[in-house]
Amino acid sequence: MPPRVLDSSSPLSSPDSFKTATDSPNHLADITITDISSPDDAETDTQYRLARQLPPELKQHCQIYLEENIHAIALNLLNDLLPLGRNVDNNSKRATIPDATRKDASFCPPPNHLALLSTLIVHPDFTNRPKEETWPETANNSLAYLRCLLSTVGPINARFKEAFRFGTGPSRYSRGGTPSSDSGNETLEDTWGDAPMEGKYFKDSVWRRGQDFFGVVGWAFNCSQLYPNRWYYWRQWLEFMFDVLEADLLERHRLDVEAIRAGARSDEDKFILLRDSILAGFIGQQKGRLGGLKWIMKALFADGSKGSSSVFQEMWPNEHRGISKKAINKRKRTQMNLEKGEYGAWLDDDSIYSSQASEPPTPQKLLSSSGKSKLQTLEPAFVESIQLRQRLFAMLSYLCNFLPDPPVSLPDLYESYVEHLKVLPLTVFNAFITQTTSALRLDSQISILQDILLLLMPSNAVSPARVDADRYDANGTSPVIIERCFLPYASNTIEAEDNAKVSMLLEELVQLVWVDGTEQFSPALVDVAKRGVDTREVKVRKKTSSGRGRGRGGGPFVEDYEAEAKAVLRASGQRLLCLARMVVASLDESDEETSTGEDEIEAKGEITFMSARSA
Repeated sequence: MPPRVLDSSSPLSSPDSFKTATDSPNHLADITITDISSPDDAETDTQYRLARQLPPELKQHCQIYLEENIHAIALNLLNDLLPLGRNVDNNSKRATIPDATRKDASFCPPPNHLALLSTLIVHPDFTNRPKEETWPETANNSLAYLRCLLSTVGPINARFKEAFRFGTGPSRYSRGGTPSSDSGNETLEDTWGDAPMEGKYFKDSVWRRGQDFFGVVGWAFNCSQLYPNRWYYWRQWLEFMFDVLEADLLERHRLDVEAIRAGARSDEDKFILLRDSILAGFIGQQKGRLGGLKWIMKALFADGSKGSSSVFQEMWPNEHRGISKKAINKRKRTQMNLEKGEYGAWLDDDSIYSSQASEPPTPQKLLSSSGKSKLQTLEPAFVESIQLRQRLFAMLSYLCNFLPDPPVSLPDLYESYVEHLKVLPLTVFNAFITQTTSALRLDSQISILQDILLLLMPSNAVSPARVDADRYDANGTSPVIIERCFLPYASNTIEAEDNAKVSMLLEELVQLVWVDGTEQFSPALVDVAKRGVDTREVKVRKKTSSGRGRGRGGGPFVEDYEAEAKAVLRASGQRLLCLARMVVASLDESDEETSTGEDEIEAKGEITFMSARSA
């Protein structure tokens, strides 16, 4: 069940990750990991500088350098110009567009330049198969400059929203084709208000190749399982883009809150800037509320499977391929001049090129929900991607909570997210719900864990609404709810996979509530946990003894997966019992400390009283 509003100071009662509209933390990490910041934090100004346009002559020089692929000179010039501004006083008026009249503003390139630089970060010609030896350095320098620009002038003043637009400018061309050199300039000029830009890599940019933002995100997440060599670069691009989206959300929310407190906004328009955020624009590209949500969830859970790869395709033709040995040898031959003592690249370190000259190894396929695939070995890159997936979900939650009329309702967002999590293979499922590496805040984790459990509980399970109606309405939890509504039960199916998921969910939920320490479990926790572990083990054995569920096919792969799921269930049950014993032991220790402490306080109070009287 998705989170609802409930005003409470305890994360366990789900104050609802994003419910206080007037609270604005300084970093979205505070939203996704820790409790919401206090209202006073919303008044803390960011230290973004104002931005002003490049002088026409410098702008023209930079554009020529970028169009002619002389990127190093353009980046050096832009880096030299950026520090010329100075921080603005907190009480001064901030510009939301480049202001050429302010002497304290930093020079900022036009959006079309930023669109090109953000493409160089991930384009295969600059990353895994560079056409020039210095081009990988260009990609790194482009990323460094864009990050510096983001931290200096911020996402609004830098006009990242205008720069990061999909489908603007010339019409999109086929994936294997070449863009026309003279098409769409008028559209670019109208869109960005700057001189139209030529050059191969501007017209071959990710903003032109990509269908929309979530289409690019889906392909990037596919690479985390299929092409780890490409994921290395897509991860950097995603991390930067998510930093931009987060900074944009927080800054717009801060400005909206300031306007609300100043009485300059009506209730209908109180979050007008947030409604115009970059992320809101990306979501708005998909027609229809449910249609957009389905597309977002497909991108969020893209796993390199056959179905996912057919939906989210590569941005550039054969982008995962590295430099061929033929190209490396040709480069060596063209650079070698023995008479002048030039040996080309023969005496250089070829590791950068040779390591990428062959196809990456084919990873193990992900298991389908029916278990008909080979057992899965997760790529380390795929594990890396999980925090980014959770981070994107947190940003979507933040936006959908604050907007009065969000593009996707918050309950629908949580419900869809939970439904997708529920059917993941065990290995992936465990990586998503592990609280030690989660990018989600505490109450969001609790809401998600409990929602999945509710989907897996049998019909005879006690409803949390009967135990604590107020807490249930807020989608919160408590030790009483866990002990009475979840711990004693097996899954609503006899599948080992589902029962293993129930056990793993309970591990995480008990640990989260225990570590939070707001409320304590009862001394009967061990007995309740053992009853649930035994119930799940017995239910799984019913499948073997009755022969039910044998008609799914799949041969040895299904049998292997069943054996793995049973092993996971047994190991999880043992960990759960061990955790329950630790929790009960901590209860005994706290009781002893409390008793001792009360005796000491009473004794000290008596001594103090006697001393005072004697004085």
